[in-house]
Amino acid sequence: MGTLIPMELGLAALGSGDVTALAQAIIVAFDTTVVGIGSGAVAYLTSKIRRRWYDNYLSNLDALSDAILENKNHMKDNIIASETIENE
Repeated sequence: MGTLIPMELGLAALGSGDVTALAQAIIVAFDTTVVGIGSGAVAYLTSKIRRRWYDNYLSNLDALSDAILENKNHMKDNIIASETIENE
């Protein structure tokens, strides 16, 4: 939108013969395009960094839950084994 609106005004100025207004409108249009590309690049890099943080967090959470479940199953097996020995 930041590119299209100034271009519309510039083309209208060109139709009336005002080349100075056309030049100013083109400068504004290109400036907004560059700012848009820059802000998009910053947003993209931010999302890539945050995605890496979230992936690392989920990996750690998965490892922790596996360790807890493994410990729980090991304790359960020990209880069953001790009950079996007591019953013999």
